[in-house]
Amino acid sequence: MADDLVSKRNAKAPVWQYFGFKPNAKREPENVNEAICKLCLTKVAASGGNTTNLYTHLQAHHKNEAAKLGNAVKNRPQKPDEQVQPSISDAFKRCTKYKRDSVRWNKCTDAVTKYLCKEMVSFNTVEKQSFKDLVTTLDSQYELPGRTYFSKTAVPRAYNRIRGHNLNLAVSNTIEKTEKARTDRALSVCRSINGMFSHSWKRRRELQKAQVHLGLPEHSLVTDCATRWGSKQKMIDRMLEQRTAINRVLAEDRKVNVSITWQDEDVLQSLNKALKPVSEFTDILSGENYVTASSLLPVLRLIKEDTLAPSDDDSQLTANLKAGIVSILDEKYKALPEASQQLMRKTTFLDPRYRGDYDSNVEEIKKMIEEEAVILGRKAQSVHSMREEGEQNEEADIVVDPQPKRKKTLASLLKRKSDTVTVNLTIPEMVVSEISTYAQESPIHAEQDPLAWWKENQSRFPLLAKVAKKYLCVCATSCASERVFSTMGNIVSPTRSHLKPEMVNMLGFLAKNM
Repeated sequence: MADDLVSKRNAKAPVWQYFGFKPNAKREPENVNEAICKLCLTKVAASGGNTTNLYTHLQAHHKNEAAKLGNAVKNRPQKPDEQVQPSISDAFKRCTKYKRDSVRWNKCTDAVTKYLCKEMVSFNTVEKQSFKDLVTTLDSQYELPGRTYFSKTAVPRAYNRIRGHNLNLAVSNTIEKTEKARTDRALSVCRSINGMFSHSWKRRRELQKAQVHLGLPEHSLVTDCATRWGSKQKMIDRMLEQRTAINRVLAEDRKVNVSITWQDEDVLQSLNKALKPVSEFTDILSGENYVTASSLLPVLRLIKEDTLAPSDDDSQLTANLKAGIVSILDEKYKALPEASQQLMRKTTFLDPRYRGDYDSNVEEIKKMIEEEAVILGRKAQSVHSMREEGEQNEEADIVVDPQPKRKKTLASLLKRKSDTVTVNLTIPEMVVSEISTYAQESPIHAEQDPLAWWKENQSRFPLLAKVAKKYLCVCATSCASERVFSTMGNIVSPTRSHLKPEMVNMLGFLAKNM
């Protein structure tokens, strides 16, 4: 009899596998409102396809099958587009806004604060309707605070949480003093060619075709900047790379009578040979995400003794450029204030890659670092003692149950008297010991990170590490500060001209450090 029953069409509920309908002559359900159990042939009401009575029948008369069905439904993988009806408690939770002291609300607010600071947009953004709609769409339970909250509370809080001498190679002066007529003509030709291609899309198109035909890199030309000598070297290097393609394009243009002659090429080759190695050092020392100040003295020695050392295959112009750069470097760094020279020597000694190897009078620097380490150590000791005193006052009123006396063990009886003796050194003695041990260690590899080394060895050199943190964060060039000026210019825009200096300082700090 159960085999004669027909199943319900388009049935999605798993319970329908246990029920069917009496068929008519066309093998279709005779009465869709009356289902028949395939296990006991009992008729069960199923008006409008309702399955409540079917589940009730299984639970009352066929408990094993009902249990199997429950497990199957529970373990059934949900389809991506399948909607699950929420419970009443879940529905109420979705309608309730997060409390301002909840973890989720603070997490969402921190994300909005980071967006305002990193993207350097105005606080008024949070009050624009489109931004509110975006936030509501992403999380309807999050209530976005106003701009006053972000400017008065969120940004200062983030600022307080996160806050925790220049290498001037004087290359421009050297170029101007070295065979000025020849270098001026060669650089003028480069600038004229750059202008011709930058103002004509047809020439740029023809240059690209020539590059493909000659097998040259499809690079654009570079224009120099008056305040950046490194851009001058990049312009020369790119001009030499593309000179064949450039001359081919200009030769086919009858309106142009400018080209790179062999005399100009000879000058550019000489300039590039002297400037390119120095430019690479400058780019490396202009970084701000790694230690740079400690490498100033080693780089200066390397430049003078190797990079810009005279070579037999140097042209006269190259030799004059090298000699001029070295001469100006000596003048500039000898004229630096004593404080700047001491800064470079201290950072070099505190860098575990060098340890003062580039300083002829390293004992003097050790004495200076020793004095600073003693001062920092005493400050840290006074702060620590104040904290301990405060904690003792707080715990004075707390009554602690006396610990029961422990039974003596064999280890306690055999404990040597020397085990209880501790060596108490004064802060100056500790500093002298740390400096002596540090100076005797072998320098680490040049590719290793000195900050990572200090982090790993901070427990061995606790006082010396404080001085290292103070000096190794110094940048070698002014590039980092100029990047900050550019960031400040993006923050203080015409639409945000009423920001107070304190807020500009916070936003600039967070934009660079968040």
